[in-house]
Amino acid sequence: MRKPTLALLLAALLPASLAGQARYSLAVGAMGGTKLLTDQIFEDIKVTQVLAPTVTLGANFPVSKRERAGFEVSFANWKSRVVETGEPTIEGPAYRTLSVTFGVDGPLFSRLTYHGGAGLLKYFPDKQGIFLTGGPLLLVLTGGVDYHFPLRAPFGLFARARYDYHRFSTDELQSAGFARTQDVHRVGLGLGIEYQRP
Repeated sequence: MRKPTLALLLAALLPASLAGQARYSLAVGAMGGTKLLTDQIFEDIKVTQVLAPTVTLGANFPVSKRERAGFEVSFANWKSRVVETGEPTIEGPAYRTLSVTFGVDGPLFSRLTYHGGAGLLKYFPDKQGIFLTGGPLLLVLTGGVDYHFPLRAPFGLFARARYDYHRFSTDELQSAGFARTQDVHRVGLGLGIEYQRP
């Protein structure tokens, strides 16, 4: 199984005893999010997000008897819709998001583990509408849980729920006079496979 390059670099920096316990994961799923923008001129106008397919790569390493620390890299492919009161819904800009987060995992009970972390989220949009001048780079906070199903060692399966939060704005919105940012909450579900070096 080919491992992510970043994971290999991290493993090379760790003592052999910890690098040998490295755990790598690949998850696929879908993510939904709250609106990117709300405005009111004569009627309410909203830019909403459509459910996005998501792929996440991860690696973590033991830092204590219970906790593991590591990173996740997540890519999602989004579409948006513009909703105006009394008008037909129209398709908005398409965009991709890439997040890199660092965090901690630990046991809750039985095969359920928690995850918490923080990192950076980058928007890669079609340059139109609210993304006319490009996509922002934002701080993102994340949390969630994984439920692990053991397979024949060294592989396992897991089901995942993830939540993240960031405050959204773009240069185009700022130049148009939208000084405030929009709270954006995203929730994702996924299934994955993990590999732990014996």
